[in-house]
Amino acid sequence: MKKFFQFQKGNRLWILILAVIIIPNIIEEFLTMIFHFKFDHTIWYEVVDTAVVLVIATPIFLYLIKRMDGYANQLEEQLIKNLEITKQLQIKNEQLNQQAYYDYLTGLPNRFMLFENLNKLIEDMDSEKKQIAVMFIDLDRFKTINDTMGHISGDYLIQQVARRLRDSIPKKDFVYRHGGDEFIILLEETDKEQYIKTASSILELFSSPFSINNESLFTTASIGISIYPFHGEDEETLIKNADTAMYEAKERGKNTYQIYNTDPDDKIIRRMRLENGLRTVLENDELRVYYQPQVDLRTGKIKGVEALLRWVHPELGFIPPDEFIPLAEETGAIIPIGKWVLETACKQAKLWQMSTNPSLCVSVNVSIRQIKEDNFVDVVSGIVERSGLEPAYLELEITETLMQNIDASLTVFNQLKKLGVQISIDDFGTGYSSLSLLAHLPIDYLKIDRSFTNGMLEHSNTISIVKTIINMGRNLNLKIVAEGIEEERQELFLSQHGCHIGQGYYYSRPLPVEELDKLLEEQHEAVFTAY
Repeated sequence: MKKFFQFQKGNRLWILILAVIIIPNIIEEFLTMIFHFKFDHTIWYEVVDTAVVLVIATPIFLYLIKRMDGYANQLEEQLIKNLEITKQLQIKNEQLNQQAYYDYLTGLPNRFMLFENLNKLIEDMDSEKKQIAVMFIDLDRFKTINDTMGHISGDYLIQQVARRLRDSIPKKDFVYRHGGDEFIILLEETDKEQYIKTASSILELFSSPFSINNESLFTTASIGISIYPFHGEDEETLIKNADTAMYEAKERGKNTYQIYNTDPDDKIIRRMRLENGLRTVLENDELRVYYQPQVDLRTGKIKGVEALLRWVHPELGFIPPDEFIPLAEETGAIIPIGKWVLETACKQAKLWQMSTNPSLCVSVNVSIRQIKEDNFVDVVSGIVERSGLEPAYLELEITETLMQNIDASLTVFNQLKKLGVQISIDDFGTGYSSLSLLAHLPIDYLKIDRSFTNGMLEHSNTISIVKTIINMGRNLNLKIVAEGIEEERQELFLSQHGCHIGQGYYYSRPLPVEELDKLLEEQHEAVFTAY
């Protein structure tokens, strides 16, 4: 802008010279040539010069100055607009840079900046042969906290952890949010004594509680450490190996650190393979739904079936449900998997109703992760409608863990009941149920856990517990289902004391569709034979 005004000042001077000196002289010479002016006294020439200046040059000068000022004002306005646009672009670029390289929740550098900075550190270290430590930090029990207290509380916890980590490390080192409840710290020019000391101090940070909604919350962390250049010579390998070491720390009881082992434990490798496999398990058609009969203890007839998930890994073979289902819940894969199981079971139950057992019910386990989804009730409603199964013949089994966040659970339960779906509490007696809450929950079934059924005839205390559960359920107008029945005397005891439904290997193991087809067909034929 300063140069612009200097330019304007210089141009005005040249216009003045042009209008006052050059143009009048040219006009005077031109007039003299036409009219042949010739005066005796020089004063008359001055009079002509003055007249030319006043009559011709001055208007030209004023016109040119006016036009020039107009152009100058337009140019000045455009320059001001350009400066404003430039400032806005700078602000936008800064915002885009913030979004691209910094985590919105914590303000910490994100994984993109982590990769760039780690790569630069490696390039700078190549010639000096010094060590870089990559510390992979993962919160213990964060999934449980997030599921029971809600995502907003989980975000508050992440923010507080980020502040503690940022305030605890030296300024020359950096802490990054890798994603979810994972953080990474880079220690440059370090040695074993220093990174072990840092890991211990980080674990110590979690000894004091976090404040979430005016409540004290305790949690711990597991740390995996990889060292450049011993555990990798590029950023991707170092982070992957630190992640592997972190899982090993969790396997060893959590709340500890673990340096990457170049010969990692087979369990760590298996876990990682299972996690990777869960991402493609549906598209690769590796899941199967088995069904275990549920028998009416009064009539001895199959009243319903429980859908049980099975996974046949292409390389690892049969994977036990208690191994892969917690992994699916932890990684979020349980959401699409659970939807697939529910849809498969409802369609199959409808087929069985049309062929052999018109009143057959199907029970499906749902996880807390599924119920926490905002559209869970809509998903259930859509599946029931598409399958043609009446909602009353669908029973959703939930665990007692949901009782930890009863307000959110109660809302979902009421919506499901309005839909017409049956609800049962699975593994009753092993979790968190409050008897005062149980009386107000819109549930239909209580399932006695197999741990009580198996040992009830050998232990008097267990018998008392089973009797109490049955009596309490009947007083609350609930149907009682006993899992894990393996002997006739167990069935007899439960039936005598008012249990409604039995399930277990005494009747049948979980069966694939083809085998259960035969069992239901036999029962169907037996009914017609009796008539």
